[in-house]
Formats: sequence, structure tokens, C-alpha cells
Amino acid sequence: MKTARFAAALLLAATLLVSPCIAADIPVTGKLDPAQATELYTTQKDGLVILDVRTDAEFKAGHAEGALHIPVDQLAARVQEVPEGKPVLIICRSGMRASNAYKMLRKAGRPAENLWFLSGYTDYNAGTPKFHN
Repeated sequence: MKTARFAAALLLAATLLVSPCIAADIPVTGKLDPAQATELYTTQKDGLVILDVRTDAEFKAGHAEGALHIPVDQLAARVQEVPEGKPVLIICRSGMRASNAYKMLRKAGRPAENLWFLSGYTDYNAGTPKFHN
């Protein structure tokens, strides 16, 4: 009996120590590098809102399937279109406009939790985003 309890305690301790190392270290909010964005997209794909803040021409040239498109220069007037209560990943071509959009959403009162922007660029292949440095 003591051996079984000890083994169970040891297994639980090992699981708790190793499990944070399995997934990419995704912060609660803010800037994500491409590896973190890929992990986020993979683990929260069904509930994740991808907010694409590029120009109309950039969006038409290729975008993630189901992405919400609001060019950054229109975001202040259209902030209500960004769903609340869902995780949001903001993307653009290089990360600069995504960073600005993140700041705009925060200034508009959106909570920081579950709000990220990609620092890097995105390729699109059949509607699936590929994040790069």
C-alpha cells in the first residue's frame, strides 16, 4: 500500500514538473514569437479569433481561413466588431501594425488577458497561417 502511494505521488510530482515544458511558453497577453503563435493557433484553433489588420489588398492576396479583417486604420471605429470573451491573435505583415492594434484594443478597454499580437510575418497556404521570424 505504501509503495503504491509513493509511486502515485512520484508520478504526480513528475507530471507537474514536466508538463510546463511540453507546450511553448505562451504569455497570458502581449507579443508572441512565431513558435508561440503556432502553439496558440494549434491548441486554440476552434475558439481563436485571428484579427488581420492588413490592408484590403494584402488580405485579398492571402489570409487565414475565417480571419476577421479590419485594417488597422479602421480599427478604432470598428472595435465593437472584435468579439469579446474569446482569445484574439492579431496579425499583420511584420508585427508593427499588429502591435499598434493591440495597443488600440487595450486603450478601448479590452482586457489584456487572451489578447496577443504576432511579432513576425505570416505566410498563407490554403488558408492555414504559417508564422515566421
